[in-house]
Amino acid sequence: MQAVVNLALPFFALIFTGYLAARGGMLGETTVAGLNTFVFYFALPALLLIETFQAPAATGAVAGLLASYYLPGIALFGLLLFLGRRLFRLRPADAAIQSLGGVFSNVGFIGLPLIILLYGSEAALPAVLIVMGDTIVMLGLATAVVEGDLGGGRRGLAFLGQIGAGVIRNPIVTAGLVGVTLNLLSAPVPEPILRYGGLLAGAAGPCALFALGATLAGRPMREGATETAYLVSMKLFMHPALVALMAIWVFKLPAVWASVAILQAALPIAANVYVLAQRYERRPEQISTAIFISTAASVVTISVLIGWLYTAPG
Repeated sequence: MQAVVNLALPFFALIFTGYLAARGGMLGETTVAGLNTFVFYFALPALLLIETFQAPAATGAVAGLLASYYLPGIALFGLLLFLGRRLFRLRPADAAIQSLGGVFSNVGFIGLPLIILLYGSEAALPAVLIVMGDTIVMLGLATAVVEGDLGGGRRGLAFLGQIGAGVIRNPIVTAGLVGVTLNLLSAPVPEPILRYGGLLAGAAGPCALFALGATLAGRPMREGATETAYLVSMKLFMHPALVALMAIWVFKLPAVWASVAILQAALPIAANVYVLAQRYERRPEQISTAIFISTAASVVTISVLIGWLYTAPG
């Protein structure tokens, strides 16, 4: 357990450091925005591309990984949508944003650095599959419900094209696709380019975690303990439990792939949920609070989960 603490505590301490720096006035909004731009468009894509390129070849576990992660994710999204309508008396658009908070993990700023730190290049391929899938499947599903309720969006092929264009413009998804392609083709990459990418990739983890903390410091907070507790429990406990059931006992994934799926599901709520909530003006304050609380609580839950995965047989 001491080894887990030694690993996890510095990781989450970087988030807290960024939070304190922003709350203490050392970082303005422009500085935080610039740091996020560097992480999102340069450092994280470089990390994903380099690690995916160097990862072992794809195995037959790809279908099982996607099923293990997205069958529970979609089912839980549907359940939360139903509960949001019945328990919280929300209209479909609001319930969709709330439901997304229960299933959409911070696989970018926390997930990728953590997974690579724990498992190295072997975990890069399953990690990138989940990053791309979350953007396409879960974000697309929630957006479709919101657009359908509000009636202001595109329809049919035009709507699908809008989602597809957003996915392709995502630099993390694009970097993953490039890395997978180079891996499958066994294409040679010049050493100076690898070293350049390695320098950027080395900055990804520390900068992403620091930037996340600084970003959380600028998010609005509000009362709403019941909804916050509900969302945090679904995200940090129910979601990973369902994925673990599928990954370990139903599809029997290889140990590293199962660990990646479970850890990604156990991550706190992603900031993208707040971006979507703010864009449609649907519960942004409530989602912001849930993101902050889930990130703080995940210091404990992720540490415990890592300890369990490291000691679990197989």
